[in-house]
Amino acid sequence: MPRDPREELGNVAGGIFIFHLVNYKPLTYNNTYVYPWWGEVIGWCLALSSMLCIPVSILYKLVSAKGTFKERWAHLTTPVWGHHHLEYMAPDLRALTSNAPGTEENKVIIFESVM
Repeated sequence: MPRDPREELGNVAGGIFIFHLVNYKPLTYNNTYVYPWWGEVIGWCLALSSMLCIPVSILYKLVSAKGTFKERWAHLTTPVWGHHHLEYMAPDLRALTSNAPGTEENKVIIFESVM
């Protein structure tokens, strides 16, 4: 069974991160000046402030949602389809979205998600 390319990308990114942690050397300038530890801490904080936004928000949503873990994950990963997404639907589904009132076949169900 072929693997999902997104899963492979996550594995590769994780592998690169671990490789850099294992082979870490302090930052130097001209091979003579070694930057102080607090300078590197500031640099890592600045870098991680943008990288951790998505994982932290996902963890927050998972922890604060109600239900079992499986239910929370399913609820948070289900896409939200609204009127602005209708152009991406299949052509046969577009016919159901006409604005003609009164018929059952013209009704559209719009799902809402927490994310």
